[in-house]
Amino acid sequence: MELTAIGVLLGIGWVWYASMKAREKCHDTARDLCERMGVQLVDDTVSLSHLGIQRNGEGRLVFRRVYEFRYLDAEWILRDGTIILVGYTLESCLVHGQGAYH
Repeated sequence: MELTAIGVLLGIGWVWYASMKAREKCHDTARDLCERMGVQLVDDTVSLSHLGIQRNGEGRLVFRRVYEFRYLDAEWILRDGTIILVGYTLESCLVHGQGAYH
């Protein structure tokens, strides 16, 4: 019984750590993208909008995370962006109104 509880706690800890690592990667990606575009990342944040499971290029089951962020363009218009991670690999980055960046 105690081993099961320890296993569950370790599993929860691993999922939390993996989620923080993925969120940090998306935050860095959004910030770098906004800098390259010459726009401002609003609130300096990204937020998880969807979490699913899919197979990566190696056939392993991994989390597919979709993060949303907001930025102000050169004309101070608020726009949305989307970053998709499969595992820890960047699948795509879309800035709405600007096109896709890979």
